[in-house]
Amino acid sequence: MDLKRLTHLLALADERHFGRAAERVHLSQPALSRSIQALESETGQRLFDRDSGDVRPTPAGEFLIERARRLLFDARSLERDLALYGDGRLGNLAFGVGPFPAAMLMHQVVPRLRREYPQVTLRVEINNWQILEARLRDEAIEFFVADIRNFSADADLLIRPLGQASAGFFVRPQHPLAGRAVTMRDLEKYGIATTRLPAVVKEETAQTLGISTRQALPLALECDDVALLRTVACSTDTILGVIHGAVAEDLYSGNLIELQVVDRPGLHSEIGVVSLPNRSLSPTARCVIDAIADEMAQRNVST
Repeated sequence: MDLKRLTHLLALADERHFGRAAERVHLSQPALSRSIQALESETGQRLFDRDSGDVRPTPAGEFLIERARRLLFDARSLERDLALYGDGRLGNLAFGVGPFPAAMLMHQVVPRLRREYPQVTLRVEINNWQILEARLRDEAIEFFVADIRNFSADADLLIRPLGQASAGFFVRPQHPLAGRAVTMRDLEKYGIATTRLPAVVKEETAQTLGISTRQALPLALECDDVALLRTVACSTDTILGVIHGAVAEDLYSGNLIELQVVDRPGLHSEIGVVSLPNRSLSPTARCVIDAIADEMAQRNVST
């Protein structure tokens, strides 16, 4: 059914006069009359009684007019929603974030998204890269942000690097190792707490400690909840191994300090966006990725 003809129907129903209705929809009176006749022919119903200039809807006309109003309202709403969706300002989005980028970026990015895109419904899943990859392949999330060194260049995934974030070892100010130069071997006594690490980081750390890469690293606590890791480091002598951005507030407040580890490997996290190839990202997803990239840039993360 032609929406323009329904618009003409409503104009005539409201004005009850062909001349005024024609002026309202910017048509000549004969053109409006033909449009109404075509609609009557299409529906097989007489829609208006025309008596000496007075135009009144028939019962069939009233029936159609009521539904036409709802239909045209829904059509206008759809046009508006499509425009908002195209701008990334309407819709639903599920995406994932690894523990480190979540701790470094999401406390700034998510409030910004809620301010700028209040009509978008977000679902943010924070987990390790293995779980997030499985969720992506199941199409439960549209993309995820994590350390991309776990994915080979020829992997069947689309990877967009966002930058590197430096990492280190952190302790509470009262820690026995605080304030002096130490070695990686010195850390073993107190235990290291960190998230699930990329294979390349495990290999570099194992080489520094002089152990076989086939041996398990001497980790005291492995957990993907950075907030819990911070709590443990602030309240015990456990040493926290994370990126600087994940503990920026603790460093500023003095709750944690960085250890000076003389033989520390060049620890860092290579953060990037991982998505499926041959799958177009939604406008909302592109807006969220841009916001994450902006936050990375503001933190002067190297690329």
